[in-house]
Parts: sequence; structure tokens; C-alpha cells
Amino acid sequence: MDAAEKVREARLRRTAERQGLKLMKSRRRDVLAVDYGRYVIVDPDSNRPVAGELGSASAMTLDDVEAWLASPGPESVEVVIEEGRRIVRRSLTTAGGPVMMVEHSFPDAVRHHYSPAGADEDVLLYQGEFSLSDDGRVFKGDIRFRWRPSPNVEARGERVTSPTDLAALSELLSGTGHQGMWAAPGAVAVQLPGGTLPPQPKRFFVPQGLPERSFHEGRIEQQVGDPAALEQVTFLVANGWQGHDGGGICDSENLAQTWHGRTEAAGDGWIVTFDRDAAMDPAAWKDLKESGGHRFTHAGRLSRAAGSAFTGDEAFEALARVRLGLNLALGRRVTCALPVGWRDGQPVWCRWRSAPVDGYRDVSHWLDDTASYRQVGDVVSRVLAFTASPVNRESLRYATSYYVAANVDVDVELSVGVPVSGLQLLAYLRFVTQRGAYSRTQWKEKDTEEELRLLIEEIGIDTSVPAHFSHLTDARDRLASNGPPRDALGVIIKMRNVVTHPTRDQPGAFSVYEWAEAGMLARYWLCLSLLNTVGYQGQIAEIMQPQPRWLGQLRSVPW
Repeated sequence: MDAAEKVREARLRRTAERQGLKLMKSRRRDVLAVDYGRYVIVDPDSNRPVAGELGSASAMTLDDVEAWLASPGPESVEVVIEEGRRIVRRSLTTAGGPVMMVEHSFPDAVRHHYSPAGADEDVLLYQGEFSLSDDGRVFKGDIRFRWRPSPNVEARGERVTSPTDLAALSELLSGTGHQGMWAAPGAVAVQLPGGTLPPQPKRFFVPQGLPERSFHEGRIEQQVGDPAALEQVTFLVANGWQGHDGGGICDSENLAQTWHGRTEAAGDGWIVTFDRDAAMDPAAWKDLKESGGHRFTHAGRLSRAAGSAFTGDEAFEALARVRLGLNLALGRRVTCALPVGWRDGQPVWCRWRSAPVDGYRDVSHWLDDTASYRQVGDVVSRVLAFTASPVNRESLRYATSYYVAANVDVDVELSVGVPVSGLQLLAYLRFVTQRGAYSRTQWKEKDTEEELRLLIEEIGIDTSVPAHFSHLTDARDRLASNGPPRDALGVIIKMRNVVTHPTRDQPGAFSVYEWAEAGMLARYWLCLSLLNTVGYQGQIAEIMQPQPRWLGQLRSVPW
């Protein structure tokens, strides 16, 4: 960039600041990147894009920025209804006349009652007066969702110290007030004027720290408001997924602001909408990935397909199944957090509760960024339908937990043994519980390899050792020198038995690289078996080929 362009950029930055906006430049260093040397105009308070979008062709040149900043305000946006569709037209004009016309028919993005914050930043839920469920005296403070040290909803407040506070402290120090092995989460009472949730506060409570005041800090799990006759429930998704195939959406308060990031799922009478948060641009995803932290990346909406009302408990049960579908899709623990129920357009109910969320990482065995929104919507739909049966629900929950644990929570040796347990569970579900092809007694007579081979061969999974898995090939050949020939399944079962049934003469029988390759294959087979179990028929990423895969390299499922 020459000196004149730098002066121009600085001038446009000041112009944006005068309009209450902020000009940001792409960090890309690849001259072939679609947004190299381009810009986006954002709201500095929320960091949400107002014009342009990094990582796409809608990123702006300095000419685009100047035209946008010089264009008229709201009067440049025209909304018309054509054949039942809302059409939004915006003219970007300068003193010299019209510059460009932008038109879209995108729906409004899901707007949650609680706006998300940055990576590992607290989300403020309430500020004001509250009392503890077992104590009528009032605290002044706030309630917030916290990521660290683990996700939880926390109440913080202070009040004038009373003799009762001193007595409680004395009991705690003496041990008589000890709650035992398990400490139950707390609850607070808050006032809801008019029966609606108060607006999200802007600032956190700052304790005065005076010696005559006591301070309370505790983990909260509770419902607030009326959970009956809800029309829809909105929520936030933590550490979601990236993708380039999401549907178009726009900001309901600024119809000119558009981006892509919607998918929908439907099953068992529910409709679920997922919308990417506008602040999740490529730079935000990059920061989240590099930090391995936590952030709310998507907003969601749950409603009945028939438009009927439902209760908070029904919504919470449905969201647990949605979360199960997301865990399967992403291969790690995510959550549908801070659900808020709506009636007549007003927020009337919420559930403050924490759930485990794994730090952001890419561990999925089948998602591809060119199709991930479609893939996620499809698998969540199928999980909702499949888990309408309580038996299916519990079996899938346990099998998915094996898959997630093998991806993120175990050493290489257990990354072989844990998926085998998940495959055993799915095989039992299919051949004993669902089909009745074997009695329980007949099934017990089969060994683990026989059980898994029935499932894997029916699905159509190739059980040969991949040629480029050189370390697993060495393990196979070494085992064949002292026993029968084995395919990849036979080798994996043999290695799993070393972990599950160790003997003194077998320590260190396999190298860490042999364990790693066996674990890759076992986790991949469990992923495919889970997708097959819920009835997925779409495409999957091609990840088992010798050469590193490129974006968009997909293949059909083997069944």
C-alpha cells in the first residue's frame, strides 16, 4: 500500500469512527485469498459486521468503504413484499449519484435474549437484587455465565453482614456446616416485572468490598419465569462449526447487514434453526482455534412443526437430543446453552444451567467446510427422529459418549479400546434389541470380534489395513508370525485386548504409532456406525486416503 492509500485508509477510519463505527482490515497474507487487502465495517460495541464480510467476496475495497460511508442512512433501504417474500433493496449513493444496488430476500437471523461475548469472556445474565432460595435477605450483584475454570452459571453479590452470616461462617469453619460429599447447586429468587425477563445488563457488578459487607459467590442451576405455553425457545451454541454453505440471513435491526450461516433441522415434530453469529468472521474462528478456548458461535431456535405451544421441560428434553446430534456431528462436547422461552414476542422463561463443553478443536471424521451446514442440519434431523424412542436415545447417547471420549479425552491406547466399546453397544442395539436376530444368551456366546464384524460388514466398511498405515501393517505382520492372519479389525481387537486384559508378558507390545493408527481407524469406524445407525445418507469427507485431503473432497457413505 502506497502512502496515498495509507492516508486514505486513515481518513476513512476517522469517518467511520465519527459515525460510531469501526473499519477493520483483513489479516490475510495470501494474495490469492478472496479478502486479501479488503475491509469490513463493524459495530465497535459488539464487533458485528455492519457492511462487508471477511472471508467472502463481500469483503470491501476502499472504494466500497468510501461509497458506503458516504451513502445516506436508513432512507437508502427499501422493503417491499413480492409474492409473499420480503425483498430488501439498498442503494449505496455518493454525491455523484447511485453507486450500487444491493438486494436480498434473506430471513432475519435468530436473535437471542442474551448476546454472546468474545472467546472465554463472561456473559452477563442479570444485575440487580436477588435472594438465595434458603435465605430471604437480599443481595445486590449480578448473575453471569462463566467459561473458566469450567462452564457454569454464577451468582455474585454483597449485602450488609448480619449475625446470621457470622454464625454460618462459624459453622463452616468448624465443619458442622459441611454439606458432605456432594454440594448441590444453588438457586436465587429474582423479580420479573410484568412476567418478562429483564433486558441483558451492559455492565458487571463491582463489589464495594467494605468490611461490614459479606460477599457471596456460588454455582447456580435453576429455571426463571413461567415455562408454560411457550411458542419458541432460543438458545446459544458453544464452539460450533465453520462452513461455507450456510443459508443467507440478515440483522433484524439493520436489514442491510447480511451474511451466510443458517441451517435447519426437523424431526419428531420439532424444527430447529441454527444461525452463525455475525461476529464469527475468519479472524474470530482463527483466534478461537488457536486458543482452544470457548465461545458462543451460533444462535438457535426451537419450535413445534405444527406451531403448537410446549413447556420448558419439553424444550429442555428436545434440546438435549439436539445437543446429542451436535456432539455426533462435531466429535466433541458442545451444548445448547441458556435457553429462553418466548410467548407473544416476549421472553417469559429461561433456564440457567451449565454443561460440559470441550475446548474448540477440529476432530470431526466426516464434516467438510463446503457442506458442513447441510451435513449438520441433516444429522441433527435424523438424531431427533431416531431418539423419539427412549431405548434408541439412551443407546445413542452412550455410544456417542464413547466416540467423543475417544476423540478428546484419552491416551492413544484407550483411543482403541473406547471405540470398540461403542461399536459393541451399537451392534447389540441393532441385532438384539431392534431386530431380535439373536437372544441375549446367543449374543453372549459371541466374542467381541464376531459382534463387531456383523455390524461393520453390514454397513459396508472395508476392514483391510490401509496400505499407507505402515505402522499398523507392521503390527499385523508381527501378529501373523505367531498366529492366524488378521485384517484391521482382527488387529484392533487384539490390541484392545492388551489394554482391557493386560498380562505381565505383554507390556509395551505395540508402539505409540501403532496405537495411533489403530485408534484413527477405530474412531472412524465408530463414527460411520453412528451415522449409519441414525440413517444418514449424505456425503462425508474423504479422510482415509494416502494424501492429505483438500477442501471439498467428499465421497458417498459406504452403505
